[in-house]
Amino acid sequence: MASKRSRGNLPEMIHCEYCGEDYSSTYKHCPFCDEMDPEADDYDEDAPARGGKRLVTNTRGGGYGAPPSPLKIIGIIISLALIVAAVIIVISIIKPLVSRGNVTLPSDSPAPVESVSPVPESDAPTDETAPADTEMPEDTIPADQTATSFTLDKTEFSFSDRWPDPITLSVTFVPAGSTGTISWSSSDPDVAAVDENGTVSHGTKKGSATITATMPGGVSQTCLVYNSVTSSSSSSGSSGSSSLSLSRSDFTLSSGQSYQVKVSGTSSTPTWSIGNTAVATVSGDGTVKYVGKGQTTLTCTVDGQTLKCIVRCN
Repeated sequence: MASKRSRGNLPEMIHCEYCGEDYSSTYKHCPFCDEMDPEADDYDEDAPARGGKRLVTNTRGGGYGAPPSPLKIIGIIISLALIVAAVIIVISIIKPLVSRGNVTLPSDSPAPVESVSPVPESDAPTDETAPADTEMPEDTIPADQTATSFTLDKTEFSFSDRWPDPITLSVTFVPAGSTGTISWSSSDPDVAAVDENGTVSHGTKKGSATITATMPGGVSQTCLVYNSVTSSSSSSGSSGSSSLSLSRSDFTLSSGQSYQVKVSGTSSTPTWSIGNTAVATVSGDGTVKYVGKGQTTLTCTVDGQTLKCIVRCN
């Protein structure tokens, strides 16, 4: 039989003699065991309790409650996940702040690169071990050279028996008023030789040679020289034939002018030709006529020899 215990104005608590739980007197039967003796022959543990819905599934004894709903379980799981995420975020933020300034590296981290200190002057390589200075180019521009380029007053001329005198090539530096140094050379000194002043003299061999003027810095100009000088060593009383030559080796025409070039030293009929007919033309008798501005070369072929003359048209 269940015993009753009074708690003042509160409902009396009844102690179940079957299951040992306390329950309120508002229940007609023990909500935990329905006041049935588990040892009785007619006890059915699967039968529902008659005492109401309070803790009918309680197996611990004492208290009231109901099993948590699925929605509540999902809420608890989400809350736990949010708490874990918050903890991870806090750790990821605080850890770098805490470890800042700590120079200890993990065992699997690469070793720090050692900085190379500058070599003291006393330990620097000596001249014997230091690499040799780069050689200066041969065409070094002198300090007193202010010119950037230059021109020659002639780009072509001829030597003949009538004009065998040396000719000095004149240099004009660019820009105007600038200075520079010129070196001279000849492609064939036996035809035409040149000295350090740019003076060109005919040689002992007929033909053509190129005179080259070079200024430090790689600037150069050339002049083509023809030599038709022959040795005139005829003795008095001897009947030697006179040498071939043109009446002019270099001449200039203005607009509307013409000039007849003649050959001396032969009675044969020469053949005439002109290098650039846009500058001048030549007829069968050696008459050269102005055509346009420029410079060209007149060529005369006679007795197996070739004679040349420079024609300038202003």
